[in-house]
Amino acid sequence: MRCCSGLLPRQQLMLIDVQVAELVRMNERVVRALTFQGLKRLQEVNDRGLFRKAGHSTLHRFVMSELRVSRGDASSRLKALDAAGVLLSMQGEALPPKCPAAAQALADGTIGLAHMDVMLKVRDRIPHKSAPEVYDVVDAWMTDNARTLGPTELEVCGREVLARVDPDGTLTDDADRKRNRGLSDGPQGLDMMAKISGNLDPATLALFRTVMDVWAAPGMNNPDDPNSPTGAVDDPTMDPAIIEAAAGRDTRSRAQRQHDAFKAILKTILEYKLLGTSHRGLPVQVIITMTKQQLDEAAGIAHTASGVDLPVKDALELAARAEWSLAVFANHSADVLYFARTKRTAQQGQRMALFAKDRGCTSPGCRNPISWTEIHHTTAWADGGHTDIDELAPACIPHHAMIGPGEDQWQTVMVTDGPDAGRVAWIPPTYIDPDQQPRINRAHHTDHTIEAAWQNIIAERQQALNDREQRMQLQQHNPAELTANLDDTAEDSAEQVEE
Repeated sequence: MRCCSGLLPRQQLMLIDVQVAELVRMNERVVRALTFQGLKRLQEVNDRGLFRKAGHSTLHRFVMSELRVSRGDASSRLKALDAAGVLLSMQGEALPPKCPAAAQALADGTIGLAHMDVMLKVRDRIPHKSAPEVYDVVDAWMTDNARTLGPTELEVCGREVLARVDPDGTLTDDADRKRNRGLSDGPQGLDMMAKISGNLDPATLALFRTVMDVWAAPGMNNPDDPNSPTGAVDDPTMDPAIIEAAAGRDTRSRAQRQHDAFKAILKTILEYKLLGTSHRGLPVQVIITMTKQQLDEAAGIAHTASGVDLPVKDALELAARAEWSLAVFANHSADVLYFARTKRTAQQGQRMALFAKDRGCTSPGCRNPISWTEIHHTTAWADGGHTDIDELAPACIPHHAMIGPGEDQWQTVMVTDGPDAGRVAWIPPTYIDPDQQPRINRAHHTDHTIEAAWQNIIAERQQALNDREQRMQLQQHNPAELTANLDDTAEDSAEQVEE
């Protein structure tokens, strides 16, 4: 495939200011129109079931992997496709778009996916008791505004139209509240923090505020104050004088107090084993893996079985009263030589060792943590496989279902030598890769690839410094020979340019 840069002019045309501004607007319209065409192609992928042939269990996973976009971006595209695409009925008949006005505007390039996101959120907030024509009116009116407004300004229009649809709130009922309820944790940012967002129904909000009133009271559960009381402020065993003194030292905001209270509640739930003892074969605890060097230095980034990265310092704090396990690997490989726990449970021990080795699903490119996986036998049990650590691999449920002996299924094999010894290679079916080259998932081990790249860059720079020092020494001892060498190099470069 040729690079897209070949489609662009090599020299900047001499344009006046007005023309440049119009060209920018035109470029944006073209990009938006192409986005709509991309949605149509995704519809075709869905109708033909091509995402399964490409090795993905859902269209959403296909979009994330093949287009290399974020989970949120993939969701936005598929929601826009559902609203603006031409879907098929059970009888194979083409159905009109749910939002015809928005679909036409997106096809024309006058609105973008960000506008669609706002419009669809407003559509989701329309009470289900509303008349059918309300959806068409909202679609047309919001689209007209979207042609001239940005997404932020369009949100104001959305609030206005919802107020017009249900001015006194009588149409909204329990069914709408149940449909719109939700609580989500977002991905970790570069600072390893994550955002929580959602909508709480009235009963849940009442429970939340009641709990926060007593756990997030000033002075309570303050991690920065070693003398801060833990638990609820109205605990009869608490000394009021201690609480009052802690409150006087507390400089946290309400949001920070609620964060710390939420953390204290979660720790209490786990410590008192209120969630049972096992989940997917792993103990219901915060399970963390780190290297011995990280443990000795109390520095670096550790990893949890639920897919969270956290500073080793925080990991050690969580592990202060934990049961410790030890996994020993062969040098520079993932080959497990030894695994032991303070309490021996064979099945859990194997899963713990697999977490230390693989960290999550082993399917190429998958980032699902091990707490979302099943344990796969690389040699099927029916074919004489054993439940031994060197024949097991974690695989999330969608990817586990893709493994099998069929022509359209994946196969797995354990790597036995080289730097990937102990890791599982996935072999794609021939329609994905005619050569069936084995693939290894490195998504959970970017820290390893970073370390290798780091060392390579340092080695290259050191080599460059050594070469420069040699040239300087050569110039000092034999400047004539150095000049001749430079002339030869220049001639070789000129000949290569002419060729």
